Amino acid sequence: MFIVKQNYCLKFVILFLLLGTFSVFLSVPTQAAELTVNSKPSGAEIWLDGVNTGHVTPSTLSEITEGPHLIELRNLRHYRNEKRNLAVKPGHNTLTINIPERSLYYMWLSLPALLMGALMTLFLTVVAVFNGILIGTLAGVARVIHNKIINICSGVYVDFIRGTPLLVQIFMIHFGSPPLLGMLFNNGQPIPLNPFLSALLALSINSGAYVAEIIRAGIQSIDKGQMEAARSLGMTYRQSMQHIILPQALKRVIPPLGNEFIAMLKDSSLVSVIGMEEIVRKAQVIVTRSYRPTETWLEVGMIFLVMTIPFTRIVARLERRLKVND
Repeated sequence: MFIVKQNYCLKFVILFLLLGTFSVFLSVPTQAAELTVNSKPSGAEIWLDGVNTGHVTPSTLSEITEGPHLIELRNLRHYRNEKRNLAVKPGHNTLTINIPERSLYYMWLSLPALLMGALMTLFLTVVAVFNGILIGTLAGVARVIHNKIINICSGVYVDFIRGTPLLVQIFMIHFGSPPLLGMLFNNGQPIPLNPFLSALLALSINSGAYVAEIIRAGIQSIDKGQMEAARSLGMTYRQSMQHIILPQALKRVIPPLGNEFIAMLKDSSLVSVIGMEEIVRKAQVIVTRSYRPTETWLEVGMIFLVMTIPFTRIVARLERRLKVND
């Protein structure tokens, strides 16, 4: 009997100790902590667990209970709202958030650099097509004159350039030419080429081959009786070509030359692979810094569209005017 009572007393003591320990545990207050919130850029409103704290970044929030919290940065003009889940620990805590720009504002900030690249793209295209017209006119005339050797040389040039990708031609000039130049002029040591020079050479040579075919087609579209009439008047072949055939062919080749300019404007983006600082290269640099390819390449496409549409309209108007004059 005494042993049974003793067991009941022991159980009662253990239960009392457990209840006491649990009540003491519940009575221990949660420790407060401090949280410093920074943002780049600063000036964003700080919201804690969905409640506006009345502070803007950078700011220190005091008497925050430890544990998980939702930190939100809101209402910073031109920038997105950002949120972070943070486990606050006792003592001082620091949180820094980089706030990205809204899409339109990001595109506005990127616009100056892309416009500078667009100017370089336009310059490359204008110079390359101008050189291409000079090269192509000579090559096109060479394709129709009665000289087999000149015909073959011109044909090889046109077929090779038109039959190989422009990207390969850029690589051949920029990376393949330095060793050859070194063998000829620098005792075997490669002579590096400036990316601008390489780009200009590749685009001009490529444009010249396509312009040559345009000129050849324009010359051959003129009735043979025009040449025969000019020769019957005592003109030489050169005079007949210069004063009779080419002026008439020029009217017919203006529309395809305009299309060649537009195509070269777009193809010039390939020179970015050799480090040429045109619009595509500028966009690549911006993307590597911002990690926002969607807005960047959309903006590049819009700039190309703005550049090509006016030239398309100009070519169409010239074509209509030339038809009226005919």
